[in-house]
Amino acid sequence: LKAEVIIIGRNKETCETAVKDISALTKNDKVSYHIVDLGSFKSIAGFVQEFSSSHTTLDILVNNAGVMSPPVDVTEDNLDATAGTNYMGHFYLTHLLGEMLVKSKARVVVLSAEAHKKGNITLEQLEGDVPAFLQPVEKKTCDTDWAQFSISNRARIYFAKELSARQPGITAVSVHPGMVSTDLFRSFGACFKCFGIFFRPFLKTPQQGAATTLHCCTEDMSKHKGAYFIDSKPSELAADVIDPVVQKKLWDVSVALCEKLGK
Repeated sequence: LKAEVIIIGRNKETCETAVKDISALTKNDKVSYHIVDLGSFKSIAGFVQEFSSSHTTLDILVNNAGVMSPPVDVTEDNLDATAGTNYMGHFYLTHLLGEMLVKSKARVVVLSAEAHKKGNITLEQLEGDVPAFLQPVEKKTCDTDWAQFSISNRARIYFAKELSARQPGITAVSVHPGMVSTDLFRSFGACFKCFGIFFRPFLKTPQQGAATTLHCCTEDMSKHKGAYFIDSKPSELAADVIDPVVQKKLWDVSVALCEKLGK
């Protein structure tokens, strides 16, 4: 496509390697990066301000970042590090880019996971200034880390569905990339590290894991707004996952949190 590609990430060395690899593979010299911490509203806002000063359109936004049991417990804005990064960081980034996305009739691809099936979100959890799942966990364990990861992925599915519902000009979908051989579990307990080592031969490569995301970026999605994709095909969500009331409430409280913490 020879599109301009902008990568955001926290680690300069990793970003530079990604830019180099993508440029070499695609023969595209319009690949660059910005250092952004999705656990920091200040960092996100700074990037959006810089990006908006040099760009008037944004055709595709891929909300791809994900952490599980990160080395820090809370974000810069005192949110749970896992849910604050995986969900709220992406929501705030998209929120700030909203006008440009609408103007561009953009496509937004939100990475999620099958772990969403274990991530229940209720109306009660969405009461107060900060939803319960975004509040710091007092005692972190393997169980709480997995719970936060699962809930954040449920929230990301609701995010994509509600974005498509509220902004008909934007096409938003969510994606499960599959079990991919990455460093997602690098900070997790020994049991999950052993799991990763043992099952690594059976996991998707990063290239294979990116296939569904690329499919949703490049193929016609006009009939699949708000859909959840697995292996490049729309997948039906379980009945107990679909909850339009919670979905709308989550959006509203997320916008309120953006306005509160983004000041």
